[in-house]
Amino acid sequence: MFSLIDIKELKRSLVTAGLEVFRTRGEEVHLAERQNVQLMEAGVRVRGGASPAVTVVVRAQRNDAPSLAAEVMFDAVRARSLGLTDAGYGEVSREAREIRSVSDASQLLDVWFEVTLQRAVVSTDEAVTEARRAIAAERYVVP
Repeated sequence: MFSLIDIKELKRSLVTAGLEVFRTRGEEVHLAERQNVQLMEAGVRVRGGASPAVTVVVRAQRNDAPSLAAEVMFDAVRARSLGLTDAGYGEVSREAREIRSVSDASQLLDVWFEVTLQRAVVSTDEAVTEARRAIAAERYVVP
């Protein structure tokens, strides 16, 4: 049985723990990472509410290994995510996502092979601990 985690309390606890927030959507806090002065979404989300969980998106990019088959790319992502799966994260989805030019949608720039992992949490403290683990994990895999 999971406890109800207040989204405002969750966001405040994540910021107090030194994590940076990219945005909040509904019951989810999307964490951020900085690349120089740019703030970017990290692919880590922490959900509050009645079914709290930490979600992590781990990906490999076609441009890094253009000759590898899609299944090989997904397998490379899974292999590098063992630290998260050993910590109780389970795969909830996978997707080959096409990245297209914003100025010319017919131009394919890259394909990202994304595996989404999730772990349920029962308290704000556990959510913060798991958010730290997820932010520290390798989320951009070069096969």
